[in-house]
Amino acid sequence: MKLENNSMKFILFILVLLILPTLSADVISLNSGGSETIVINPDTYIEGFFGCVPLTCSILGYNCGAWTDGCAGTLNCGTCASGYTCTTGVCVAVPVTPPSGGDAEGDTGGETTASTITVIPTEINLDLAINTNKEKVISVKNIGTSAITISVSQTGLTQMVIFGDTSLTLAAGEIKNLNVIFVASNDTGIFTGSINIGSVKIPVSLNIKTKLLLFDSNIVVLNPDYKLSQESDLRTRVTLVPMGDPERLDVTLNYVIKDYSGKIYLTQSETVLVERKTNFRRNFDTGSLPLGKYIVGLELIYSGGVAPSSAHFEIVHKTAADFLSSLMFILIILILIIGILIIALVIRRKRQQEKGVQ
Repeated sequence: MKLENNSMKFILFILVLLILPTLSADVISLNSGGSETIVINPDTYIEGFFGCVPLTCSILGYNCGAWTDGCAGTLNCGTCASGYTCTTGVCVAVPVTPPSGGDAEGDTGGETTASTITVIPTEINLDLAINTNKEKVISVKNIGTSAITISVSQTGLTQMVIFGDTSLTLAAGEIKNLNVIFVASNDTGIFTGSINIGSVKIPVSLNIKTKLLLFDSNIVVLNPDYKLSQESDLRTRVTLVPMGDPERLDVTLNYVIKDYSGKIYLTQSETVLVERKTNFRRNFDTGSLPLGKYIVGLELIYSGGVAPSSAHFEIVHKTAADFLSSLMFILIILILIIGILIIALVIRRKRQQEKGVQ
C-alpha cells in the first residue's frame, strides 16, 4: 500500500511538472546592466486565472460592431462614419467608383486610392544627425486607365519635410518621381508620421542623433515579415556599437512602441555596461495593441549624446498557422497526460494482482 501511494505521488508530481510551464506568471528579473534593480513584468493572464476577464474593443482591435466579450457579455464597439462600412470589426472606406467621362486628359479631379496608384518605397526609416537633411525619391505610378491629379502632403512631420511638388498629374501607366527632403532640427529622438500621396499613406520614422557619436545603436524586428498576431511577443535584436576608443561606460536604453500618429503604447528602460560591440535580444508583450502598423524604437543615451534607432512591425489577425501551432501544443500535453494515466492504471492493477496472489 505504501509503495502504491508513493507511485501515485510520483505521477502527480510529473503532471505538475508538465502543466506548470503552460501557465503564465509574473516575471521578475535583474536589470541586464548588472545592477541590483529588480524589473517586474506583470502578466495579464495570471491576474485573470481564477475568473473570467472580459475582452475590450481595444484588446480585440475593433472600432465598430457588436461582439462577445468572452464572458457571456456583449461589446458595443461603435458605428462607422458616413462613407465607411464595418468589416470584421474595423471601419473600412467604401470604394468610390470614379465618374465616367471627364476632360480630354481623363482627369477625375479627385483623390486616388491604393487601387489607382502604387508607390515605392512603401515605408521610410531614416537616420539623421541634428541640423542636417537627406533627400529621398518616391516613385509614383498610375495603374489606372485614365489620367489623374493627386495631392501630396504630410502628417505629423511639420517643418521636417520639404516637397519638390505638392501635386502630381499622371497619365494612365505613367511613373513620376517625387523628391522629398527630410530635415532634422536640433532635437534628438524618434519622430513618426506619414507622407500622403492622394489617400495612400507612406509611414515615416526619423531617427535623429547627435552629430558627434560615441555610440551607435540598432534594433531589428525578428518576427517573420515583421508581422505578428495579437497576444504574441514582439521579438527584437539590439546591437550597441562604441564608435570611439574602447571604454567601459554605462548607457541608458529607452524602448518605446508607438504608432505613426505618435501615440505611445509602451515604454521601458534599462541600463547596460558597454565596452565593445554588443548584441542581445529583447521581447515585448503586444497583447494590448490594436491591429495596425507600429514602430519599436530604441534611444541609447550616454553622457553627451543620443543614438536612436527604430524598426517597423505590424499587428495582424491570428493566422491558421497560429491556431494550428496552439492546437498541436495542447494535443501533445493531452497525449502525455493520457500516457501517464495509463501507466498509473497498469501499476495499480499490477499491485492488486500481486496482493491477490499473496
